[in-house]
Parts: sequence; structure tokens; C-alpha cells
Amino acid sequence: MLIIWDFDGVICDSDGIWADNWEKLLLSEKKIRLSEEEKRALLIGISEKDKAKRLEQHFPNLKIDESFKQKLNALHDFGMKNLLTLTDGVEEIFKDSRFKQCIATGGNKYQNDTKNHTVGIDKYFNKTNCFTADMVQKGKPEPDIFLLAAQKMNSPIENCVIIEDSLDGIKAGKKAGMRVFAFVGAKANNNDKYKQECLNIGADKVFDNMADLHKTLININL
Repeated sequence: MLIIWDFDGVICDSDGIWADNWEKLLLSEKKIRLSEEEKRALLIGISEKDKAKRLEQHFPNLKIDESFKQKLNALHDFGMKNLLTLTDGVEEIFKDSRFKQCIATGGNKYQNDTKNHTVGIDKYFNKTNCFTADMVQKGKPEPDIFLLAAQKMNSPIENCVIIEDSLDGIKAGKKAGMRVFAFVGAKANNNDKYKQECLNIGADKVFDNMADLHKTLININL
């Protein structure tokens, strides 16, 4: 069995860091104040390129220019190198040699490599089993990144289990024809309403801790 991991919100509770950076800069540089609903819909669970695209579509007069991107990258860089911690229990799954494992993330290669190094998981994940948004034409909610991961890892679709936290990621996994386990242990997601949303759009199971997820993965791998 191949486990395909999303990073932000799953391996680390980090989606909020990147969304906060966008929110701060939009206010200070563009005088745009986001509601909580807009923040979740426009900034969670998708690539940086798709965040910019969604924001520009949502705010017709907004242009995410190079100056904005440079300031945003500086904030992200600080966060990637200083603010990340592993989700409790996730490394126990990484250590489990009964599974093939890879990462398929909305971040780019530099971001993925930096985050993996910061939290010390580059001993499990490297260029052979990390797949990033800059490797595909269409990001989540399209299935491209997950289909690429399965192909490169030589795993049939029916043998893949995706661990995702975002609604777009869950949609992408189901479009790929794979099982999708929603992980909602991140602070912003760990509530009954969001758990039900994950199930409503097709998540096969929902977990809020890694120990229970690990047990389930072992059982279905027998």
C-alpha cells in the first residue's frame, strides 16, 4: 500500500501560518480585509499560484505583483525555517516500513525541501518520493498531483491511500479514484462541522489523531 501525504495541515499544523501571511500583506499592502469565510475559501489547501488566482478573481481590482510576492516569500521563508512542528504521532507512521510513503503537496519544490528539513523528515522523504505543485499543470482540486505520485511510485490507484486535510485535496483524491482519509487534527479543522463537510464531499474516513489513523492503516494493509 502507498500512503500519499499532504503536508500543510497534516504533517504540520501549518496552513494557518501561510494564510496569516497572506492576510497580513493583503491588509497592509492592498488595504483588503478578509473575512474568516474568505480566508478559508481562498487561502487553505491549495498552491500559492492558485491562491493568487482565486484572490484576483474574487477581488477584480487586485493584482498580486512581484513586490507583493517577494514580501510574501520572505514571510513564508521565516515560517518554514522557524515555526513548524510535526503533528504528534505522525513520525511513528513514517517509521513503519510496512508501507510505501510519499508526499504530494501544493507547495513548490523549494518549500517542500525546506519544510522537510526544518522538521527533520528529509530522512524519510527526498526527491524520489516528494511531488510538488510545480510538477503538474493543474493543482488541487484536480487530481494531477496524486496521479503523478501513484505513477512515479509504481502503485496502482486501488492501492493508494491519501491523507488530506483540505476540501480541495479531498476532492482531488476522489477524482483520482483513490481512498482519501481526512485528517482534521489541525486547530482550525478539529470540529464536528468540518468533519461532516469532509464526509459530505467523499472522504472515506475522518481522523483527528495520528494514533487512530496508524491503526487503521495497519488493518487495511493486512
